Amino acid sequence: MAGRDPDAAVRLLTALGRAVDPALRAAARALAARLPVTAPRRGLPDRPGSRRVVTRRDPTGADVDLDATLAARGAEPHWRAEHLHTRGWRATGRACVLLVDASGSVAGDELASAVLTASALTQRMRPGDELAVVAFWSTAVVLQPLSAVARPQLVVDRLFDLRGGGTTDLDLALRTAARELARTRTAAREVLLLSDGMPTDSPDPRPAAAALTRAGARLHVLGLSTDEESVANCAALAAAGGGRSAPLHRPALAPAAVRALLD
Repeated sequence: MAGRDPDAAVRLLTALGRAVDPALRAAARALAARLPVTAPRRGLPDRPGSRRVVTRRDPTGADVDLDATLAARGAEPHWRAEHLHTRGWRATGRACVLLVDASGSVAGDELASAVLTASALTQRMRPGDELAVVAFWSTAVVLQPLSAVARPQLVVDRLFDLRGGGTTDLDLALRTAARELARTRTAAREVLLLSDGMPTDSPDPRPAAAALTRAGARLHVLGLSTDEESVANCAALAAAGGGRSAPLHRPALAPAAVRALLD
């Protein structure tokens, strides 16, 4: 079935992942956790534990980078917090937070897309990388705290067990991602938002998206809807977060969408 119609195969697998029969449910989830969804990231992995000194726009470094700080201020008459650049040791890996929109009914194509996206991210990890998975609706639940040991089976199980619903608080989701990333020492920081981009019960999420860029992260958005307003919202969020947006209208497109945004 995967060869003939990959979307139908993924939909069937996600339906079986919530089957009443425990053995069938466990078998489907185990298969979902090891789907060969994507090629590894290109290039040679860094030596585990390797670190380097980098300049970042945040106050957590060991020393002030005076040149970068003065350049950021430019001709502005007053100092602002975002002008401050520091230098410090950073691990050479990448930290990524996957935000899964679980508002409304978590089933069908949305669940299938979330499972495939999480699988693609866990399979792309290399030494020094860290991954967190957060589900959100009117609240936010950390399914996988930011860790260099992201277990695909655990992530898939928690996605299948997820029962969301209600309204969509995108601002809360982005602030939760920022809290997760505040614990990392990696050189690169990414947030991948899986949503239709419609904040039904949320302050304007664009300031939270912009705050991610000030913390050295980029926000990318995988849009689940073809609605014109939804597409525009996803693009605006990604632009505010210094990242890109891409459509994800079929579950089987998830691995390619992840590669397009993160490579």
